[in-house]
Amino acid sequence: MPRFVPRQFLTDAALALVLTVLTVGPGLVMELLTRANPDAAAEILKKNPLPADQLWWMFAALIVVGLLIRQHHPPLALVLAGAGTFGHLFVDAKFQLLDLAFPLVLYTVAAMARNRRVSIAVLVLTMLLTYATMLSGRIYVEQQEFARSGKEAAQKRVVQQQVEPAPAADGGKPAPPSVVSVDRLVNVGQGVMELWLLLVAAFAVGDAMRSRRAHLAAVEQRTADLAREEGQRAALAVAAERARITRELHDVVAHGISVMVVQAQGASAALDRHPDRAATALQHVITTGRASLAEMRRLLAVGGTDPAEDVRRTPLPGLAALPALIDQLRSTGMRIELHVDGVPAAVPASVDLSAYRIAQEALTNTLKHAGPGAGAVLRLAFEPGRLRVEVADDGTGPADGTDGRGNGLRGIAERVAMLAGELEIGRAEGGGFLLRAALPLQAREITPAQP
Repeated sequence: MPRFVPRQFLTDAALALVLTVLTVGPGLVMELLTRANPDAAAEILKKNPLPADQLWWMFAALIVVGLLIRQHHPPLALVLAGAGTFGHLFVDAKFQLLDLAFPLVLYTVAAMARNRRVSIAVLVLTMLLTYATMLSGRIYVEQQEFARSGKEAAQKRVVQQQVEPAPAADGGKPAPPSVVSVDRLVNVGQGVMELWLLLVAAFAVGDAMRSRRAHLAAVEQRTADLAREEGQRAALAVAAERARITRELHDVVAHGISVMVVQAQGASAALDRHPDRAATALQHVITTGRASLAEMRRLLAVGGTDPAEDVRRTPLPGLAALPALIDQLRSTGMRIELHVDGVPAAVPASVDLSAYRIAQEALTNTLKHAGPGAGAVLRLAFEPGRLRVEVADDGTGPADGTDGRGNGLRGIAERVAMLAGELEIGRAEGGGFLLRAALPLQAREITPAQP
């Protein structure tokens, strides 16, 4: 139900007042003029009489009430305005200015209708009722005029017989008008055509307004949906970027801290007997710590002020950085072998970075969990359409009752799934732990964004 708006109510009240004044105003003016100059205004007053019938004013009140509530209760307003207009058509058999409120109410119904078919049915029913009411009013008025003329003729005959008695004429009483005739149907159709045109025009304008509002509502809803979808896509992009940064941070921090812990332990053990080895180990700790800090700054977009040390310009690591990674881990005393099968070929940036991170995480896990003296074999196999990364160690392997899937291995699984690759994790044949990942070289390019 539309909410009440005082300005609309005042507008409808003013419109009702104007229509009422225009309808009864000429008759009222002529009524006043006949008192001053009866001969000059009598003829005009016959054409524009002042309504004196109480029924006419009751129907007029229904029309006014319908016009006043058309914005708030359109169906009820149509019923009231229709009843008042049909009453006027039945009593006077003609359309008056006040009855213009009826097409206006029909416009409101068409503009606010939820179902277009229902509004069209209302229009057709209204047109049929209008024709039937005007036809009934025309028949009623003609019968009233016939009855009045018959009474006047009878009175004249009585007066003539009193003045000069004579035998009654042979012609009988005049026949009453036919209730239904072709001429009357055609005349009523011509008379109602004007009102029909007004009703159709009002309905067309109201229906066009309804269609426009529905179109605007659909456009607004579509705009809201697009904005919501855009927000969801942005939220998903932010979540994906956070997940990527989390994976990168885990790999960087886990590897760097693991290497630093091993180097620090070696430095502590050699501090008394071999100060030079302790110094070398501490230098490795410093180098590893600085490198890890630089990668963390790059990931978190915290660049330095010196352009020469701007970590944002540091290229992302890839397969070319594996020798440096292996040398860093060998400095801790870990045994690592690198084997390359096939002919090395250019790989997409996403595969290049993922292969490096997979090897880094697997070797770091070997350093942390394989046990003292454990070694690892890193194998890169360049096969048609894919790159296979395999890391196998000869350590203790995963503990019984565990799946060997920590945060780092989950990160590896996410990387492989993102590239639509294959991942195998479990015990190696001779003991220890095995990680094998196959990365398609034709995977969709997912270049990690530079912070």
